[in-house]
Amino acid sequence: MKRTLLALPVAALMSSTAMAQSMEVPPYHPDPGPYAGWWEMTLAGAGTSTDNFDQNTFNAALGIGYYLTENVIVGGRQFLNFQVNDVDDWDGATFVFADYQFDFGRWQPFVGLSIGGNYGKEPIDEDFLWGPEFGLKYYVNETAFAFGAAGYQLSFDDCCDDGVFNYTIGFGINF
Repeated sequence: MKRTLLALPVAALMSSTAMAQSMEVPPYHPDPGPYAGWWEMTLAGAGTSTDNFDQNTFNAALGIGYYLTENVIVGGRQFLNFQVNDVDDWDGATFVFADYQFDFGRWQPFVGLSIGGNYGKEPIDEDFLWGPEFGLKYYVNETAFAFGAAGYQLSFDDCCDDGVFNYTIGFGINF
């Protein structure tokens, strides 16, 4: 009887390790960075204030992209800007983009092109915009990264006369 009681836990332990070995483990990729068919989500933010804090601007950006190959991503970005001063104003911008991402291990610079438009309350000039963009991603592990990006936006109406530099710092994840 004592042998039977001792054999039951031993048999249970042996069967649990056998079952654990037969279960499939998802593929592990030791290299940081995306793979073809993966998605990417980014979140960025910024803010500025005068020294008296009487004029404040807060910015937020959300992006989603799809990797056509390990190096080519296409997607969209939504920007929202809030100005808090005598009169509260807001504006937004929506862009689609295509970027080429260079794979240098944890450091992955990218270059690309974006096209979209901005809109908002007066005195914002609603306009269609386009321009080049570039940036750098640093992968803190296989899928999560911190990034910085800059873009030069030109108006379709004024072409190459006046442009605006946009800067973004944020975090992202590939899935």
